[in-house]
Amino acid sequence: MPIPGRRTRRSGLQALVEAQYEYHWAPLLGCLVGHLEHIGAAQPSHVIGAVTGISYQPPQDAELPALLEDGLTALGVGSQIVDRSFPNRLQRFRWRRRVRSELRSNRPVTAYGVGVSAFGPTWGLIVGCDDQRRAWRRDGPLTEQVSPWLAESEFNDAPVLILITARRDGPPDSGQIVQVAGQAFAQSMDRARRDLLERIEVLDSDIELEPQRYSHETQALAACWGEAATFWREFPHAEYSAMAQQLAVTLSRYATLFPYPMGGQPNNPGVRSAAVHILHEAAGILAVAH
Repeated sequence: MPIPGRRTRRSGLQALVEAQYEYHWAPLLGCLVGHLEHIGAAQPSHVIGAVTGISYQPPQDAELPALLEDGLTALGVGSQIVDRSFPNRLQRFRWRRRVRSELRSNRPVTAYGVGVSAFGPTWGLIVGCDDQRRAWRRDGPLTEQVSPWLAESEFNDAPVLILITARRDGPPDSGQIVQVAGQAFAQSMDRARRDLLERIEVLDSDIELEPQRYSHETQALAACWGEAATFWREFPHAEYSAMAQQLAVTLSRYATLFPYPMGGQPNNPGVRSAAVHILHEAAGILAVAH
């Protein structure tokens, strides 16, 4: 006879959390906006992006910004990040158990590979579980168009496992927010400049670019730096406010060359030359900081 109030092994787990992904050019940031709102620690995307370092990093889906945990702590959020390539069976079992525990506590989980983009897997929110379906309920880029359900077997076989769990620990600390955002900016400058120089190298080569994908990456870069500029206008800094504003304006010019989704003409020599000129200008802004 089953124990009252306890699910039997046969019935399995059915859980649904009312958390929603918020569209953003950087899907990880869109997940964190929805994640934090659900746990009662809501912040605008420009604050989350600046304090976690996402706004300063080239938006590469499978890479975490260096100060993510510190940034969330400044926002009054305790977090735990699991980041593994090719996890073994025991690690995957622990992952499933942790996700189910979060869902039972009415908290979503931010995970890489849950969202769907035109260019492959991306970040999304795990918001539910249905053992009868043997699937996770997900919310993220394009998941409603493709399917809100992801077969558990499909995600279990993913070669990259990145999970972020989060809970509210207390009120945000405005002083710590500015401090950690500044640290994230300073630590990201070299990497951001290298990214710009690598973009220049690609444009100077004879590599053919896929217009839609290249334009998406361009728009994401410009959007993230636009939010960085918004943050440093709200929290003025003698150096970072002007630098972020300059980069935002410069990269917005770069983005106009490659409108999404049509993509512009990234393989046209004249367009590539114009883009290289703008990117050199942006890289120069970061170089002056050193």
